[in-house]
Amino acid sequence: MIITLFCISIVGGFLSGLLGLGGAVVMIPLMLTVPPLFDAGNLSMKAVAGLSMIQVLAASLSGIIVHSKNRFVHNRILLCTGIPMGAFSLAGSYVSKYMDNDPVMILFGLLVVTAFFLLLFKRTPDEKGPELEEVSFNPVHSATAGAFVGTCSGIVGAGGGFILVPIMIILLKIPVKITVGTSLGIVFIGALFGALGKMLSLQVEYAYALPVIIGSIAASQFGARVSKITPPQSIKFLLLFVIILSIFQVWLRIFGIL
Repeated sequence: MIITLFCISIVGGFLSGLLGLGGAVVMIPLMLTVPPLFDAGNLSMKAVAGLSMIQVLAASLSGIIVHSKNRFVHNRILLCTGIPMGAFSLAGSYVSKYMDNDPVMILFGLLVVTAFFLLLFKRTPDEKGPELEEVSFNPVHSATAGAFVGTCSGIVGAGGGFILVPIMIILLKIPVKITVGTSLGIVFIGALFGALGKMLSLQVEYAYALPVIIGSIAASQFGARVSKITPPQSIKFLLLFVIILSIFQVWLRIFGIL
């Protein structure tokens, strides 16, 4: 199980840095489906949620260091969105202790479907627009988005980047590269409080947490460096592809096919 989780976390960490995600949209389906394929054992949705939140915390912290150096982090958006996200993530992660596995998995499935439709049916803002200092945003909308994403991500054990990134790009109209960098900082704040909630409610399998953390850290930094030279439209399409794969994995499991 330890080796399997380490390999999975490398994939999740790389996509975290590349796409501005915490990595949970990849980690959760993989941790649910890959270990049984290799006879490494089974993890419950609650155990996966706890490990995923720890992975998101490590990957987002590692990736934000590189994105900050690349000047893709908007500090005002980060704080305005990240603080309410952190508070609501703490509440959501603690509430999840009293929820059954199936509702948690269904909520995750609904979130990835929502992210898919946001990316599919809306156009991406012009990437030749404002520089970092010139990017404008609505503080009320940003804080509301943070509260919503924080509540949901705290429950399912995700950093929330997979739904936060489409919201920032499509609804808040933040340029893609700045969204990717800033969302990792926001996700880190949410994951910090979310991980605290998971730990306080005894939902973290600490024996498996270390390989997840180690695999995520270096991979996330590498993904963030690749993100700098990747065209914005390619980032959007790759994010869409990752979400489609997650939709199939999660809903097939919900319906008992996997």
